[in-house]
Amino acid sequence: MKERLIMKGFRKNKGAFKKNRTKNGCIFKIAWIVFLCLISVLLSRYILIGINDMLAVGKPSRSVMIEVKEGDSLGSIASDLKDQGIISEKEFFKLYARFANHNKKLLPGVYELQTNMDYQSIIDHLQNKANVKNVVGITFTECMHILDYAELLEKEHICSKDEFLRACNSDQFNENNNFLKDITNSSERLYRLEGYLFPDTYNLYKGEPPEKIINTLLLNYNKKTSTKMDLENYKEKTSISEVVEKKGLSMDKILTIASLIQAEAANTTDMYKVSSVIYNRLATLDSGGKSKFGESGLNYLQLDATIYYPYKSKQAKNKKSGNISAPKYDTYKVTGLPPGPICNPGIEAILAAINPETTEYYYYCHDDSGNAYYAKTNSEHMQNLKKAGLKK
Repeated sequence: MKERLIMKGFRKNKGAFKKNRTKNGCIFKIAWIVFLCLISVLLSRYILIGINDMLAVGKPSRSVMIEVKEGDSLGSIASDLKDQGIISEKEFFKLYARFANHNKKLLPGVYELQTNMDYQSIIDHLQNKANVKNVVGITFTECMHILDYAELLEKEHICSKDEFLRACNSDQFNENNNFLKDITNSSERLYRLEGYLFPDTYNLYKGEPPEKIINTLLLNYNKKTSTKMDLENYKEKTSISEVVEKKGLSMDKILTIASLIQAEAANTTDMYKVSSVIYNRLATLDSGGKSKFGESGLNYLQLDATIYYPYKSKQAKNKKSGNISAPKYDTYKVTGLPPGPICNPGIEAILAAINPETTEYYYYCHDDSGNAYYAKTNSEHMQNLKKAGLKK
């Protein structure tokens, strides 16, 4: 009797075990099917995005330059292509290139590519020596005017001076460069894009259209001013454009002030004091040009660098047989800031423009060695001019 009960219980438990095992197996199968479906969906999406990128579906057309250096890996080339907006899927491009390049290497050199090229067109282009551009390394230094840029470009046989200057006064770059919306007085400016063509070293090629050169310079300006960095008085990394926005200013005004600082200051340290003088004088615009020390006429910045713009000095104007006149930029004749920048400033001058030193100075001068002298009043300034050897 006891044995029958044990066997009966065993059969019952065995049935329950089979039932649970069947139930668990069913759940596992469902989970596995769901997992496979999810993987299939993700894989399908990845393949679809990759194929669209491979075929350049819906991509806008824009010319960009890319440099392939000797020894560059496929990965680094793919990264450059992605950074320039030519491809979106770096890994998919690498996978395609390994199967499609027929064991031919991508040749070193500088190439012009279109952002709407498909993968095969990109690879074919980078495997053809005929597509390598005749590149010239051009350095635009801080404080150079657009007129200087144009003359250097023509000297190096890259593009026509006159064509470059005409392009600099057009509004064709507005659509792709939102920061140019800050320019609201184009008709008053000698060169509309003065200040925005960031000074740096560029690889350009002979015969390159001025529009492409300007796009390259504007792209670099945007990168420099929008990249987050460690800035004084800010705990977290922030960009120049973010700081300017927080201060309630416009980048155009900052660039104008930075260009004055760049042209007037003797060195980086001097920039922040020169910046303070400019801001102190601008502050008198609301008081009719009167300073806190009772002096008047300080709503005129009286900066020598503005007198002969777009030339750096009277000697430079005479040397170039200069016949361009821009009286609206002469801060001895007009109050406040000139209509726009007077040169293309570098990062340090821009930083000085957004973070001037706190002083009570309204005057400064420099001796022939670049030593700076600052003053609060005109009488102090006259004494400094004597010390600097600029007045007897």
